[in-house]
Formats: sequence, structure tokens, C-alpha cells
Amino acid sequence: MSTPPKKPAYPGRPALDEANMRFRRGLSRLHREAGRHDPALMPKLTAIVQRATEQLLALAVEAEQAEDSSARHRAGLKKEEDKVRAVLRRGVRRGDARAVSMLERLNERARLRTVDDGPDGDDVA
Repeated sequence: MSTPPKKPAYPGRPALDEANMRFRRGLSRLHREAGRHDPALMPKLTAIVQRATEQLLALAVEAEQAEDSSARHRAGLKKEEDKVRAVLRRGVRRGDARAVSMLERLNERARLRTVDDGPDGDDVA
């Protein structure tokens, strides 16, 4: 039995790993220095960590939004919305007021999503 081949890394992965390793090493050395010899460095360390955390969270949100805009995700979302829409239509035919309201909201969200999408499917907002 053989091990499956590794997938190629995404573009820039080695450089990102190197920068991350260098950053974490630098933080460790600064923390050690602040703890052992110079407590006045601790506020600087805290500020660096806070700024890095904010930037990484912002980049994570950006990456997640890009992933959510993939064709596969959009197709899956449409499929699930179609299922919900079919259930709600049955409720509307039975006279369920909540189903009417929910179907209107679902249709409005779908309409807004198509208005926000540019001609190539990218969000123009």
C-alpha cells in the first residue's frame, strides 16, 4: 500500500510559512526578553500581537468570502434554496402565512444577490 501523492502547495505557501515561522520566533524571543530582563517590552509585544491578530482575522474573512463565492458553493447554495423554496410553496398553497413571509424573504435575498453580482459573477460592491 502506497501513500497518496501530496497535493501541490498553493501559490506563495512556502514564503507564507517562512514569514509565519520568523514572526513566531521573533515573538517568542521578545516575550522571553521581556519576561527575564526588560518588562518594559511587554506593552510592545502586546501591541504587536494585537495588530497581527486583527490583520490575520481580516485576511481570514477575505479568504472565506472568496471561497464562498466559488461556483461549487454557489451551486450548492442554489440547490438548498430550491429545496427550501419547494417546501415553502407547499405551505403557501395551504395558506400558511409564515410560509408566504419566508418565501418572500428568500426570493428577496436571491434577487439582491443577483443585483449585487456583476456580469462575470463577481461582486461589484
